[in-house]
Amino acid sequence: MTDQLDTFASDYGDAELLHQPGNLPHPPLSVDAAQVPLSGGTDPAYGEVRWRTLINGTPDHPRELVLGIAEFGPGDRLPPHRHDPAEFYFGLEGCGTVTIDGTPHRIAPGIALYVPGGAEHGTVAGENGLRFAYGFASRSFEEIQYRFSASA
Repeated sequence: MTDQLDTFASDYGDAELLHQPGNLPHPPLSVDAAQVPLSGGTDPAYGEVRWRTLINGTPDHPRELVLGIAEFGPGDRLPPHRHDPAEFYFGLEGCGTVTIDGTPHRIAPGIALYVPGGAEHGTVAGENGLRFAYGFASRSFEEIQYRFSASA
C-alpha cells in the first residue's frame, strides 16, 4: 500500500494543474448584465422579446457556451421556434408560460426548464412581464439557427 501511495504522490507531483489561468482555453470572464445593452424587440419574427447576451464567442474567439437574459414586458411573446442546440431557461423575475412541443410549462423565479434540441418552443409573459436566464452549449449566439414555426 505504501508503494502505491508513493507512486501516486510522485505521479501527482508531475501532473499539470489544469485550473491555472495559463492552461485554460479562454481566460475567466466577468460580465455585469446592467452594462450590456438590450437587443431585439424590433424584428416581428422574434416577437417582442429583448435580450442581453452576456457570454458569447466570436469566430476568432469561440467559447463553449452562450449565456444571456431574456426580458419581456407584460404579455410579450417569443413565437414558437426550433433550433438544434438544447437550451435552458432559469426564471429570474415575473412569470409566464413556455410551451415546449405542445405542453405548457410555468416559468417563474427559481424554475428551470430544459428545452431539448430541435423541440418547438415559444414563450408568453404574464401580466407583470418576465425575465429569465437562458443558455446554450454553443460556440456563439450567432451560430444558432432559429427556425420559426410560422415561417416553416
